[in-house]
Amino acid sequence: MDLEQLIAAFDSAAGLEQAPAVDGVWKFSADGLVFGVTADDSGENVFLFGEVSAPPPDREESFRKVALEANFFGRGTGGAVFSLNPETGAYTLVRSERLDRLEPKSFFSLVEMFVNTLAAWEAIATAGGVQPSGGADDFARSEPPGGDAGLQSDFPIGGFLQV
Repeated sequence: MDLEQLIAAFDSAAGLEQAPAVDGVWKFSADGLVFGVTADDSGENVFLFGEVSAPPPDREESFRKVALEANFFGRGTGGAVFSLNPETGAYTLVRSERLDRLEPKSFFSLVEMFVNTLAAWEAIATAGGVQPSGGADDFARSEPPGGDAGLQSDFPIGGFLQV
């Protein structure tokens, strides 16, 4: 199944606002969060990405520290990675997965986990100091519904917003 077929199945099942693909990028809006889905040039890897609001200037340094610590082995990022968008300078959460490991059900689960993680980090960035409270104890191995072990990731479950 190619990415366009996955997106079509996802769109019909999820009922999200979706704009048509522009240059191979599909954009979605869910609960006030905007995220995109695209593939690499080979079409073998799918990328989910979304920007996180910049924290207030007085919390910028502490946010960067927390975000970088969360990047360590994907802990606290649901297997995604924080980076700075080189074009905009925005904090961007990016998750990748091999396309050949996805089918509609596991893709839906992957998107759901990504949106939950994006929402949690949006809250951390904007909610005046909210952050994981217990370090490694706040994170657990999470397997999406359907049992696709290839999609397991460290996903925050304690002390985070759930969408």
